[in-house]
Amino acid sequence: MSFTMDVKNELCNEFPSSRCCVRAHLAGIAGFCGAYINERGKKILRMRTESEIIAQRIVALAAELFDIEPDIEKTGKIYSVDIIENLSRVLTELGFMQNGVVKFLADPFVVHDECCKASFVSGAFLGGGYVKTPKNGYHFEIKTHYRDLSRNLSEIMADIGFEPKSVTRKSEYVSYIKQSDVICDILGLFGATDSMFELCNVKIFNDMKNKVTRRANCDIANINKSVAAAAEQLSAINKIKSKMGLGALPPVLEEMARLRLENPDANLKELGDLVNPPISKSGVNHRLKKIIKFSEEM
Repeated sequence: MSFTMDVKNELCNEFPSSRCCVRAHLAGIAGFCGAYINERGKKILRMRTESEIIAQRIVALAAELFDIEPDIEKTGKIYSVDIIENLSRVLTELGFMQNGVVKFLADPFVVHDECCKASFVSGAFLGGGYVKTPKNGYHFEIKTHYRDLSRNLSEIMADIGFEPKSVTRKSEYVSYIKQSDVICDILGLFGATDSMFELCNVKIFNDMKNKVTRRANCDIANINKSVAAAAEQLSAINKIKSKMGLGALPPVLEEMARLRLENPDANLKELGDLVNPPISKSGVNHRLKKIIKFSEEM
């Protein structure tokens, strides 16, 4: 089972607590997986989903709101829930019919309160949502064929603290979020706490892994830098030794040159501790740079 279905199944375990939220939730589902059709002379609000659990939820919500029990029909992998009985009342209360015209929009009356907005968004996710498996990255989206409804959704999400981006993908309008912390907050708002914790745990693991990788890369870079610097120092010292002898150097530089030759793998601190009396890393670095300059000016 996909992570998306895990989230949707978890959402279906909870039922909205108030009638206004039940209505907003069903409006969200219907808006994002529904269509108003005329089939064989019958006008129908048809909602289609690949999940039997979501189909059963639609039936339960319709029964709670309108005291009707639409049938569930399965064709291939698709479950269809058709509402025919009291259709005008259903469309009107869900905010899809005004002055006899049916249009899928988020009616301000339906999503007036904060709780109703959250219920609408969670319903929209059940109807047309997708969230990527956390191990493969972070992506949350809700899509629809209705442009104005997609704009409504983005505005509602912004109202409750989220700022989705929008894109048109072929004939679909998509509102999406890629920030992992925001997706966690959305799942928490929905009540999908198990899924939220799973995503958060993966995020923590990935953050730690990336931190360790960055530190390891930094250590490797520092080691490579130190090796290259030591090679340059040894090359300069050997050049001086072969052409003039190390005695040509001032005493403090001669001492440093001999210490470097005897300890080719030592770092600056270790070299500084070998000097009598010991000197700092910056002091060692300063003397080695003078040796290199002396070699270049020979």
